[in-house]
Amino acid sequence: MPHPRSALRAAVRDALTGSADLAGIKVYRSWAHAVGRDDVPALGVFTPRERTQGATGNEVDRTTDIVVMYRAEGEDDLDDHLDDISAVLEPLVLGALAEFQLFGLDTTDIDINGDGEKLTGSLTLTFSAVRYTAEGQP
Repeated sequence: MPHPRSALRAAVRDALTGSADLAGIKVYRSWAHAVGRDDVPALGVFTPRERTQGATGNEVDRTTDIVVMYRAEGEDDLDDHLDDISAVLEPLVLGALAEFQLFGLDTTDIDINGDGEKLTGSLTLTFSAVRYTAEGQP
């Protein structure tokens, strides 16, 4: 059985790759390899942080951050494009997280870089989902 964070990442990736609105956009398991100009537009799904605290007795609540990052090139309207992609991604990810009692979008970050020939931009959506486990179990 996969680790709960692995299953969480897979569920989000499946939701993204199954969307006709994102057809042709590669969804990477991580940015472990360099994602260069020839690789964009691209998406990555990560779970970089999990916070735990004792809920009751032998139960622990685990809040996992799920980060979905999108990278693209564009023109002067790149910020509008990133906003449009955000509107596609948010409901897809929230749908994949619907099995959790507590989940939601926490932050949206947009970064645009104009140092190269073309503008490059990234959109980072950070979601959180809470699951309850027995103490000592992932």
